[in-house]
Amino acid sequence: MRIREMALWIVAICLSSTVALEAQPGGRRGSSGGGMGGGVAPEQIFGLLAFEEKFNVTDKQLIVLREVLGPLYVEQRQMMAEMFSSGSRGETDFRALREKMREQQSKMREQIMAALAAALDAEQIEALKAHLQQAQRQQQRQRGGPRGGGGGPGGGGF
Repeated sequence: MRIREMALWIVAICLSSTVALEAQPGGRRGSSGGGMGGGVAPEQIFGLLAFEEKFNVTDKQLIVLREVLGPLYVEQRQMMAEMFSSGSRGETDFRALREKMREQQSKMREQIMAALAAALDAEQIEALKAHLQQAQRQQQRQRGGPRGGGGGPGGGGF
């Protein structure tokens, strides 16, 4: 039983990394609507905006961000807990789990974008997108280039 739980967590970590890479420009998958790529969590976005001065986020905006991203953080944790608790009771279909995770990440990206639009101005959102795209490109270079090559629609990243 313990091995199955460990395997599920390893798959989740691998999928998060894979989905983040696939959602980059030039990757196999991604949002063509300019949404965030991969598995960016609400707490990561909040921390980045709170501590990076280049985004010029005001204290008032931080309060709004906390209010709109907080529920998304809780929702994401609940989804992950449900996903892994249901898989530990019997045979795990990793293909179905991977697909479900992609769907959940897509839904979460949309919700995070809506939350950001409620708290930030267009210039701040564009600065955040540019920062995340640059971070993804740097991470990709460190890992030795894109995985899996092209094949699907052009990335889109964040």
